[in-house]
Amino acid sequence: MTLKVLKFGGSSVGTPEALLRAASIIRTELPEGGLVVVSALRGTTDAILTALAAAGRGEASEARRTLLDLRRHHDQTAHALDLLGAIEQTWRELFERLGNLLGGMVLLGEATPRGRDAALAVGETLSAHLLTALLHHQNTTAQFRDARGLLKTDGRFGQARPHLALLKRAAGSWRRDLTQGALLITQGFIGEGPEGATTTLGRGGSDTSATLMGEALEADEVQIWTDVDGILSADPSLVPEARPLPVLSLAEVTALSAFGAKVLHADSLAPLARAGFRLVVANTLRPEASRTTVLAAPPLRASGQVTSVAYKEGLTLLRFPAGTVLEELLHRLAVLEEAGARRFGLLLNPEGALVALLPETPAAEAQLRCLEAEGYDLQRGWAVVALVGEGLRQDPCAALRLLTHLKEEPIGGLLTGSSGVSVAFLVPEARLRTLIPHLHDACLSTPDLTLHSA
Repeated sequence: MTLKVLKFGGSSVGTPEALLRAASIIRTELPEGGLVVVSALRGTTDAILTALAAAGRGEASEARRTLLDLRRHHDQTAHALDLLGAIEQTWRELFERLGNLLGGMVLLGEATPRGRDAALAVGETLSAHLLTALLHHQNTTAQFRDARGLLKTDGRFGQARPHLALLKRAAGSWRRDLTQGALLITQGFIGEGPEGATTTLGRGGSDTSATLMGEALEADEVQIWTDVDGILSADPSLVPEARPLPVLSLAEVTALSAFGAKVLHADSLAPLARAGFRLVVANTLRPEASRTTVLAAPPLRASGQVTSVAYKEGLTLLRFPAGTVLEELLHRLAVLEEAGARRFGLLLNPEGALVALLPETPAAEAQLRCLEAEGYDLQRGWAVVALVGEGLRQDPCAALRLLTHLKEEPIGGLLTGSSGVSVAFLVPEARLRTLIPHLHDACLSTPDLTLHSA
């Protein structure tokens, strides 16, 4: 049998209608069994985070109110599916656990990292049980299996990393049941650290859960079900004519992720690089629509061909003068990244250093303000734009020719990826609305991106 892992994100299980679509997809894709990884219902994680923040401030009534709203939302969803009676007892125990965790944090006046992860895990567990109950209601045999029994991690709460050897060892019983036709429903985003503590995987955690499990289970295919028709050639909000890409290489998707495209998180791609399974991105809202297949082996591309254009706005350019000692530069960068700044590029030359950063947290923004107060040159309002395609690897000079389309653009710096499939540059973000459509029209002129493997 072909062993598949299907992952459904929050938008794919956010409403009763979405859950019914997900169940239909599961029956179609997994008639002989397989593994389903599910995120929390849409809005659940944000609600739990709100309750955690209130509990950490000692605001018991606010935390309780948020918890009651969350319970009401889940009950309404289950009632609409005629499942409230079937799921009520299981959910009662989970909500009691969440309430106890919040109560303990109110008493402490602190939401500890370990407690936060334990609380957030409840959201994923609620939805996994709901989907299992829905499949039972539709006469589809399915069983809930707790992800913590498989996804073993280290103890870094909020940003746990997989313990691959333990994960592989734990996969044996899961794989045996799956190959015998079991349909297992489990949580995304969460794992089990040392001494049984619940951990979470951080940004992109549910996708990463699915691909890590696919690797450990030696799956043939991992499907990521979301709310778009696969991966597109550009952001459709800026380029309405952006088209789905039937096939991409691992290197192309990695470059798109690195340069800001809203595709798969980089952590979710590492298992594909190691194991080589097929990775498919599909649309829960339109299961029959185009899908993107990501292959470990590069597809055939015309020399110099670009397949997609990506961008990320909101960047700050930080300049270090020529006299800056390298050790000091690296220390400053480490502090910024620890505070939550995401680095998009580092350019070094005899005139000094230029770093492109995205401050993703208030702490990172505060660090940048401190540097500005010390006299460092900061320029806000920049963006990184990347042209990506396997064809650039075949014709390195093509990247230089593509820059002729930028002759009227102020360029803050030129960046290249180590894989050779991308060329990126820094531009003022105010130019994106005209620049991205122009680049898409000028550089992505070859419509035939059909599925071929080298």
